[in-house]
Amino acid sequence: MKAAFSASQQGYPLKDAFILDSGSTTHICNDLSRIEDVRPSTPGDYIWAGSSKVWIRGYGAVTLTTEGSQDKQALHIVNVAWCPDFLCSLVSFRLLRRQGIWWDNREDPTSLRRWDGTIIAILSERHGQWIIEDTTPFDSAFHVRMNRTKRSPQRATAMLWHKRLGHPGPSAIEHLIQQSEGSKSKRQIRRALRLNDEGPGERIAIDFHEYEADSFTKEKSQMLITCRNSRYVWDFYFKDNRPARSIIRLLALFIQFMKKQFNITVKVIETDNEIVTVKQEVEKWCTSLSIRLEPSAPDTQAQNGGAERSGGVIKEKARAIRLDANLPWELWPEITRAAVYLYNRTPNYPNKWKSPYEIFFTRAAATNGIVTGPRRPNQAHLRAYGCKAFAMTDDTHRGKSRLQRLDPKAWIGYLVGYQSTNIYRIWIPSMAKVISTRDVVFNEETIFNGKTEDLMDNLMHNTLEEIATWVRTVELPGTQSQQAETETFYEDDTTQEESPRTQKTRYHQGRKVVEAYLTPPPTPPPVALLVQGEVNNEDMTNMSNQSTSMTNPWAAAFMAGTESGHIGQHEGKPIDKAQVKRLLSKGIKPHRNQLPPLPTAYSKLEDHPLYEMFKEAEKTHLQSHQQMKSWTEVQASPVKRAGHQILDCMWVYTYKLDKHHRLIKCKARLVVRGDQQRNITSQDTYAATLAGRSFRMLMAIAAKYDLELKQYDVTNAFVHAAIDREIYMRMPKGYQKPGTLLKVRKALYGLRISPLLWQKEFTATLASIGFQQIPQEPCCMIKDGVIIFFYVDDIIVAYHSKQESEAMKAINRIQEKYACTGGDNLQWFLGVEVMRNRKQKTIQLSQAAYADKISQLASRQDIRHDTPMSGMELRPRSDLAEPSEINRYQRKIGSLLFAAVTTRPDIAFATSRLARFLVNPSTEHQDAADRVLLYLKKTESLALELGRGDGLEVASDASFADNTLDRKSSQGYAIKLFGGLIAWRASKQDTVTTSTTEAELLALSQVAKEAIFTSRLLKELQVNLSNPIITIKCDNTQTIRLVNEDVAKLQTKLRHVDIHNHWLRQEVTRKTIKVEYVPSDNMIADGFTKSLPANKWASFLDQLGLVKRKESPLKEAELEKLQEHLEGLYM
Repeated sequence: MKAAFSASQQGYPLKDAFILDSGSTTHICNDLSRIEDVRPSTPGDYIWAGSSKVWIRGYGAVTLTTEGSQDKQALHIVNVAWCPDFLCSLVSFRLLRRQGIWWDNREDPTSLRRWDGTIIAILSERHGQWIIEDTTPFDSAFHVRMNRTKRSPQRATAMLWHKRLGHPGPSAIEHLIQQSEGSKSKRQIRRALRLNDEGPGERIAIDFHEYEADSFTKEKSQMLITCRNSRYVWDFYFKDNRPARSIIRLLALFIQFMKKQFNITVKVIETDNEIVTVKQEVEKWCTSLSIRLEPSAPDTQAQNGGAERSGGVIKEKARAIRLDANLPWELWPEITRAAVYLYNRTPNYPNKWKSPYEIFFTRAAATNGIVTGPRRPNQAHLRAYGCKAFAMTDDTHRGKSRLQRLDPKAWIGYLVGYQSTNIYRIWIPSMAKVISTRDVVFNEETIFNGKTEDLMDNLMHNTLEEIATWVRTVELPGTQSQQAETETFYEDDTTQEESPRTQKTRYHQGRKVVEAYLTPPPTPPPVALLVQGEVNNEDMTNMSNQSTSMTNPWAAAFMAGTESGHIGQHEGKPIDKAQVKRLLSKGIKPHRNQLPPLPTAYSKLEDHPLYEMFKEAEKTHLQSHQQMKSWTEVQASPVKRAGHQILDCMWVYTYKLDKHHRLIKCKARLVVRGDQQRNITSQDTYAATLAGRSFRMLMAIAAKYDLELKQYDVTNAFVHAAIDREIYMRMPKGYQKPGTLLKVRKALYGLRISPLLWQKEFTATLASIGFQQIPQEPCCMIKDGVIIFFYVDDIIVAYHSKQESEAMKAINRIQEKYACTGGDNLQWFLGVEVMRNRKQKTIQLSQAAYADKISQLASRQDIRHDTPMSGMELRPRSDLAEPSEINRYQRKIGSLLFAAVTTRPDIAFATSRLARFLVNPSTEHQDAADRVLLYLKKTESLALELGRGDGLEVASDASFADNTLDRKSSQGYAIKLFGGLIAWRASKQDTVTTSTTEAELLALSQVAKEAIFTSRLLKELQVNLSNPIITIKCDNTQTIRLVNEDVAKLQTKLRHVDIHNHWLRQEVTRKTIKVEYVPSDNMIADGFTKSLPANKWASFLDQLGLVKRKESPLKEAELEKLQEHLEGLYM
């Protein structure tokens, strides 16, 4: 390293290179722009460079592009120290070795190879150093020129704008395709590269654009300023002929803005030759400020690449959105402003799929010494450009003319731009002006038709809230606001070659689309996973088409007054409304296959075959709220004057079915749009839910001691809890009153605070009748041997037959306060089927139906394996996955996780491994996930059996350094109670260990803590074990000796491992635990640390207690078939 530190940083030729260093103990990068997922360093972190300290400003990950044996390779390194004062960037060979990478010096050129011998990087020697990646100006120039080569448009990425720009019909789409193709023609140019070593905002490029017609506001031309470092664009407009003084004035404002806001000094201005030849005053002014001008050659605007290209992209975007929105040409300043605004917030290829906004603001913060994560733009406020908007009038804003009831309260306009994230620019055609407003409601399905006479009736007498109820098209909670917060798409330098609205005609032709998907809640209930994983994304379009094709005949049949319209099929035979009615009138319950799809919104209810039943359900539901005094009606005006937030509400419709999937009744529930609530944190709304481990423990206790298990459901549970804050909502659709709102009094469904309020309410009720809460399990309470545990509104009462009178007293007290249904033996809980054999004192838990459902997520259905995963290690993907691939993979893994943590421990290791690739899955990962899904389908008859044993059995195991990427070890544990598996885990250890013994110690420490917790929970449940000392099985004799023997001492320099060792020895001395040896063949946790071969799999399943479920449903299925046949005689 002497050569590296003998020169200054500015002059060192390898400043931008990554050097392989065998002596460095950490990876180092001096360029923040190369680092991803930046996190601040701990104050005082530094590294030694010779005898000097170099301070670490942050940490992150870097992806290096290396030369492989045949093509480019990607080398991803983590925990990279950001040291901006370091002369070069270093890659620690010591850390690479831990990932299984070795240095091959046998041949010339020398190379880095993976453990299997494949080359990951060919090294080059420059200036006495071995180079892994070199980004010298020459290489960068080549890279940029390659990126400037014209590429075919990424059509799939325009799906977001297809949604944002509405869904026009076929004729409109055909017209828009012609418009878009006509707006995209451009000449091909070649531009010479300008080197860019400056920071954000230090090198800018300016370009001028003339327009043919004056605007409404008299602008004539435009100046675009582009940051060459980040490609961020600022736009300025001229109302005059652009004299030198106007250019100087705007440049002075811009330079002052950059200095005051970001502490950035503009150093270089790239421009075309006009500044030098025509506007010489501008050149003199720049020279006086020591700003260097770099003009292009005369009549060669292409050399001004930075501004010319961004200007071209912006003009293309402006043309496309104007033609698509059918807006007049005179609005060109508003349209181009919007194009600039959207361009800055659009990820692009030259920025490595990051937006100019993110690059500029992140790097600007770093320039000022602020270490921060990526500063991504907020996209939650974006709406379909040019869509219809209902904007509140100025007088209504100010509260003027309140007695003039005939004046309009909202104007009809169209969205033409954004002033900020909550202020929109709305063009009002009837007034021939553009206004800025916050209070606006959008209809993204409608654009301007070119006729202003249709807009003169501006919704007189109607409030903004009433307008919102008419034009709101999104009916599901959170599908617009939450989705907009997380959605992102990608755009090349070349704008999409077809207008986004035209994509509807091509969407069903196999094109890949970029999806926006919801971020799951921090702790979703298990049933949420079932819903999230129901269908494959690629089938969504077909499902939508099928739904439409089925719905239209219903609507036609019912609107015509007949009952002959087919509403579906059953076993290939059409079913119509009259047949369903005859079934209902005869008291025969239709099967779910005979029922039409549920109405997805209130607006879809009127044409539904079961309209009357759902309307009756609505009225019944509202009557229950009236009885519970869930809300009070209030006047809207005082609430709005006080500035209170007003939430929307929606109807959710469901079928209630019996265990044979036959209709019991139609249900309607009013749900508040709690996703719209502001300033709500997870700390304010967290409600504990029954853990899966606790549920299995209670089932094991019930099996062992032959406890009765009775199930109850509290009707409208949440509304029994009073609300502790002021919340207002609009009246439900179909039952509105003008100028009236609802003040919420009870915890309605949909409010984020409702689960917590219900938990407090129900817990307080149980406490008032003498039940005591289990400290380790908030959702479980006990009194005199009677145990009550609950998950939201599902309540299970467990008791011995001797305590039946006490249990009935408790149930009666609960029913006195809450309306409860049920009282039968437990059969289903959280989607888990509970099957009991009281003679053998066993309980089986099965998810057969769930396994069958999620198997449909598999892309392939021809995979059949006896084990869920092969023994080959999965590797990260080298390139980037499409967002649709990521979404599909995440749905697969999310669905698998629910089964893996509930009743199917046999897929725990496979699911844990697959979950590591959630952000960038490859085809190999998709196939591996399909294998697990189809393994579940093949073995859906397996159930987790509890019972048939005594005591508490605990085991732990570890697989040392089996993860070749980071050399961390896999670990797993299993805990059995009374012969049934109640807790398990398969995971990767958080830290690297240096021996098998250390890895086993960490695994042993983890399971010891879990076992101690389980033991305490059993004591609280008044379950006494015959042996109070917890026995833990381990298959490593050295680990057992270190824990049990007094003279043994662990020789390690890893402090955290030593701490775990001392803690384990302490607990052994206290006789809390003891560790015993078990052969590896008998180790139950072995299958949680590695993928077992087929010859060991049957033994592993037997150890887990996974057995074939009893085949009782067969007779029920035969009865169902017979009943369906008899029903056919009536139809």
